[in-house]
Amino acid sequence: MNKLRTIRTPAAIAAVALAIGACDNGITNLNTNPNSPDVATPEFLFANATEAAISRVFGAGLHMDITALWAQHYAEHRFSLEDRYSIADGLISGHWSGFYAGPLQDLQETIALSVADDRPNAAAQARILQSWTFSIVTDLWGDVGYSEALQGRDPTSGSSPALDPQSEIYDALFAELADAQGDFVPGGRELVGADLLYGGDTDAWRKFANSLRLRLAMRLSNVDATQGASEFTAALADGVFESNADAARLDYIDNGTNLNPLHAYVRDRDDHSVSKTLVDTLLSLSDPRLPIYANPTAAGTYVGQPNGSLAQPALTAISKIGSFFTDPDAPVWVMTYAEVLFLRAEAAERGWTTEDAAALYAAAIRASMEQVGVASGDIDAYLAQAEIQYDPLGTPLAQIGLQKWIALYGNGVEAWSEWRRTGVPALLPGPDALNDGDIPRRLTYPQREYSLNGANIEAAETRQGGATLNDTVWWDVP
Repeated sequence: MNKLRTIRTPAAIAAVALAIGACDNGITNLNTNPNSPDVATPEFLFANATEAAISRVFGAGLHMDITALWAQHYAEHRFSLEDRYSIADGLISGHWSGFYAGPLQDLQETIALSVADDRPNAAAQARILQSWTFSIVTDLWGDVGYSEALQGRDPTSGSSPALDPQSEIYDALFAELADAQGDFVPGGRELVGADLLYGGDTDAWRKFANSLRLRLAMRLSNVDATQGASEFTAALADGVFESNADAARLDYIDNGTNLNPLHAYVRDRDDHSVSKTLVDTLLSLSDPRLPIYANPTAAGTYVGQPNGSLAQPALTAISKIGSFFTDPDAPVWVMTYAEVLFLRAEAAERGWTTEDAAALYAAAIRASMEQVGVASGDIDAYLAQAEIQYDPLGTPLAQIGLQKWIALYGNGVEAWSEWRRTGVPALLPGPDALNDGDIPRRLTYPQREYSLNGANIEAAETRQGGATLNDTVWWDVP
């Protein structure tokens, strides 16, 4: 059993009996508010953790101000420090503590409460979402707290948790996801109304868990291909996404409160446009997703902003992020069917499976375009282009990588991770780049952690070869 699942949280409130004899007559109950329970329910914790985790990963602070910039999907055209690779420690610290004290802790308590109440399906849902969140955290920083994490509310726990090597975290995530997807049972009392992704559909959660296993398995392609292939084929056999309807997707509601996390930022700050790298790539390929990914300029053309530049263009002369992704009710795709097909195409090309790489590659492009509403005829025309057709004798892995990078628009964390793994496309730092002119490969640890947990932070840095933005995580082998 994974160590993480055995962590116990203490009861939040101790019951106190007041012996006041026959004069009680229920008077003490007057201080009990039935609408404000003393102990949070799995439903409340799970819904809150889902929204918090997804909004953090796909929101302004991480997606727009770090990962989508470094993947060159977006560019900053006014306040360009992050686009030039200068990251304030406060921003990094906010994400570190935001993940651990927020959704990860809430999901840990959801698991504990569900296990205690004999709700295996609810526990499995929370374990899968927690594994997805941990996969994001470790891919951002490398070695992070895992086996000794999330014990902060336990008074018997230590205050200096170890940072586990990323290779060990990946092993634990593979085991946890495989175990959780197999733990669903008929009548197991899943989370339904609180499940913002799948409404309690346990088959959908199985597919999500196994699709995530594919993603993590492919991360090992350059560092341990044997394990990667083994984990990949096992996950594929257990059942993955089969259509766009299976995608892990969070829908937002234009009700003034539950809005897409990018909407207010784009509306109020207006600091981002689409990267010149992406716009030029889509133009060169006559890609019909361009008018969906980007809004036209005042002149009716599509012009991207160079990344890492101090130049400030006229705001009407550059293309802003398409409203398809920034409308108040725009959904967020946590993981898509197109990504699964690209993963399967790459696995086939690498010889991990006997599937047809060319057919999967074409199906992945089609799924990506259908996801954003491209017409069928336009998809057919795109796939018919000579430069798009799969060429197994050329550079097929680069073809897959480029099309996957395009399809991952809107998912900056995954696009940046895949660029680090594959080197596709060949991104170049901007003309005014800081950080020694290099695109960052990982986030640094928050400065406050050196005071709170210095020995373990320094041990992790030693294992990873340094403490800068240019040092790599375990699976990032140049």
